[in-house]
Amino acid sequence: MVLMSGQRNKNPTVEGTDVCPMKSVVRRIGQQLFTALSSKGMAMLVNHGIAEEKLKAVYADLDNFCALPETCQAQYLRNPANNHGYVRPGTEQFDTSMTELRHLFNITTLSASSMPAQEVPEFTQHAVPLAQDLTILSRMLLQALAYAFGLPPSTLLDCHSGMLNSEGRNPSTMRLLYYPPVPPEDEGPCCQDDVVHYTRCGAHADYGTFTLLAQDSEGGLEVKLSGSDKWQSVGHLPGAILVQTGELLAAWTTNKLPALMHRVVVPAGTYARARGRHCVAFFCHPDTDAVLPTLPLRAVPAPAPPTFTPHTHLTLHHRLLNAAHHIQKRFRETYA
Repeated sequence: MVLMSGQRNKNPTVEGTDVCPMKSVVRRIGQQLFTALSSKGMAMLVNHGIAEEKLKAVYADLDNFCALPETCQAQYLRNPANNHGYVRPGTEQFDTSMTELRHLFNITTLSASSMPAQEVPEFTQHAVPLAQDLTILSRMLLQALAYAFGLPPSTLLDCHSGMLNSEGRNPSTMRLLYYPPVPPEDEGPCCQDDVVHYTRCGAHADYGTFTLLAQDSEGGLEVKLSGSDKWQSVGHLPGAILVQTGELLAAWTTNKLPALMHRVVVPAGTYARARGRHCVAFFCHPDTDAVLPTLPLRAVPAPAPPTFTPHTHLTLHHRLLNAAHHIQKRFRETYA
């Protein structure tokens, strides 16, 4: 895994494969990942071994699901108990000042009975292998981060052992997202009270350990870099997977690895607004009963971190909430 020179918009880029048996390689990955996440809050993985064709296949399957009648979709609506299932536009809301346009299908279990296999026959055969690939990649990154933190490589794996196979013991999720074209009424003058304004995803930080994000080339993702109030566009690097720190890891590392606020905005121009956007996010979370070890953080030299101000939803009497409490609280805040 080699840290490459900055690509478009100077996003930190990391190169590697999905299988890294050599300890020296995993250590180098961890050093580069720690440096990127601590200095920028994100990194881009290339040569990760997940083919673009796998992503395009699940994008097409989600399109087919979204085209189904609402009565068919209703059979697969999100189950609040395990977060698995379909979420209609407007159900998950981060920005209450605008209408958020996105369809999403959360996958928290690989059970065939939880997938729309009858309505979209290819859904299961495409989604399950991709979820397994992203789980493997997450496990490799957890080992790499453990080395960077000065911990035995299995330490973080043990805290995340139930990803997508624990039936509720771990909230890790693969999320398929489709952002539909923007209705034309959004383009009216801002002074008109009856104009409906849209966004694709309101500003938020992710909740867990880290997020892996694969996206198409339509654009719209913006971030606020640590210490800045300015939104910056995240450039698209074909085939790359974006890694972002989550709130739990940020709090766990006393913000040495900050969780960035990010959003997805509606693109400018009639042509771009009339096109849909697709992405796949893998939210890596610790097990709900995990006891997170103390981090010595004997990592590679990194820039001085910003002053840490904990998110209000991460503290309870000045003590960090456990993973289960945190994720459930954030779900209650997010879902209408």
